[in-house]
Amino acid sequence: MSRHAKRPALLPMSLACFLTGIAATAGAQTIADYSRAQRALLENTMTQAAARLAGFGASAPAAMASTAAPAVAPPAPVMRLPLLPPAPAVQVSGVFVSSAGVVAEVVVNATTYLLGAGQGVPGTGWHVEALSIDRVVLSRRVNDGDGGDAQGARKVFALPALR
Repeated sequence: MSRHAKRPALLPMSLACFLTGIAATAGAQTIADYSRAQRALLENTMTQAAARLAGFGASAPAAMASTAAPAVAPPAPVMRLPLLPPAPAVQVSGVFVSSAGVVAEVVVNATTYLLGAGQGVPGTGWHVEALSIDRVVLSRRVNDGDGGDAQGARKVFALPALR
C-alpha cells in the first residue's frame, strides 16, 4: 500500500471527531443563555416583590424599614494585651540554725536557695525580712499606682515548732 492510500482513512475519522464535538456542544448552555435565565429570574422576583408592596399600600415603606435587616457595623478589633508571665511560686521549706547563723531554705519554681536575713529571693521582688526557728517573713515593696509612696507586702511562712 502506498502512503496516499492511508490518508483517506484518517480523514473520515477526523471528520467524525469534529462532528461529535459539535453535537456535544449543541446542548450545552452558553454564558449568554445563563445570563438570560438569571435575568428572567431576577425580573420575576422583582415583579413579585412589587406586587406584594402594592398589596401593603401606603404603609409599605414603613413595613420595609421595620423588616429590613439592621445595618450592623463590624465588631471593633479587640485590643489584646500581652499576657504577663505568671508570678514565680515561692515557698519556704525550713530553716537551718548553725553557729554561723540562721538561713532559710526558699524554693522558687522548684529551685532551692539558702538565704539569710536581708538577702533577695532570686527571680522575684521578695527579700528575706526576718528569720526565726518557727517563722520566715518575706517582704517586698508594692507601688499603689497613683505615684504615692510604695507600700510593703509580706508573706509569713509559719514552720512547725521543734519539740
